[in-house]
Amino acid sequence: MTVDPPSPLDNGAPVLDGPAPGEHRQMFISSQGRDRSFLLSVPEGYTDEVSWPVIFVFHGWQESSRATHDYTGFDAANAIVVYPQGVANAWEPAPYARTAAGEDQAFVRQILDSLRATYPVDRTRVFAAGFSNGGGFAALLGCRMPDVFAGVASVSAAYYRAIHDNCSDDPIALLDIHGTVDPVINYYGGTRHGTPYDPVPDVLAVDAERNRCTGDVATTRVSEAVIEQHWQGCVLPLTHIRLGGGGHVWPGGTADPNMPVPRGFATREILEFFGIPRSTL
Repeated sequence: MTVDPPSPLDNGAPVLDGPAPGEHRQMFISSQGRDRSFLLSVPEGYTDEVSWPVIFVFHGWQESSRATHDYTGFDAANAIVVYPQGVANAWEPAPYARTAAGEDQAFVRQILDSLRATYPVDRTRVFAAGFSNGGGFAALLGCRMPDVFAGVASVSAAYYRAIHDNCSDDPIALLDIHGTVDPVINYYGGTRHGTPYDPVPDVLAVDAERNRCTGDVATTRVSEAVIEQHWQGCVLPLTHIRLGGGGHVWPGGTADPNMPVPRGFATREILEFFGIPRSTL
């Protein structure tokens, strides 16, 4: 395998003074005239002799990158993991976001540029995952930046309609996880902060068209609470995990009070979907 070595990019991205293998550290970067931050986690087995996948993990509204780091447990992945911090704890294009259109996308690109200048990043394995507002933003990145992201996973995503504006026609691997009794972001759509958001089935129908899915939907009941749907005949995978009775929470995370699924459930499912092994969970 040919390793893509770290090197300064054309835009002069700074090399990061990142954490040691097996550790995480808060990092700072200037983006669009703002001082921004993110948590950076480097896997325990890190070596610069191989290329590494990268996972961006986006927090929900009024949450923090630190909290998302703690309750998701993505540090268990054999990958470089980034937990960005949103301005005013929010992401575009939600109605409560404090960033201008495209500003958060630019922030993500700048982080990735610096990662590439610092580590041997596998450019074919860059992924985005997120919860609630962060899940919607991950979906937006998949829509607008399929040249960058190989796959996206959204959990309890707030699919505000602006997310799918100007969406690329290029297919992208997509995983959606959502509970049927989510009291914050209703499975069947609704309105929050005076702004409509789309039902999960409607979003999946659009995703199936984008991924050129031509076959039936294979539905499997995994447990009393979990139903998995896999669209067939797609250019790239499209999967939905429907959690019966599931609320607005990262399923199986440390902040999940009801635990209708095993500990670590959502993170394991996402890593499996991305094809990234894990050391624990």
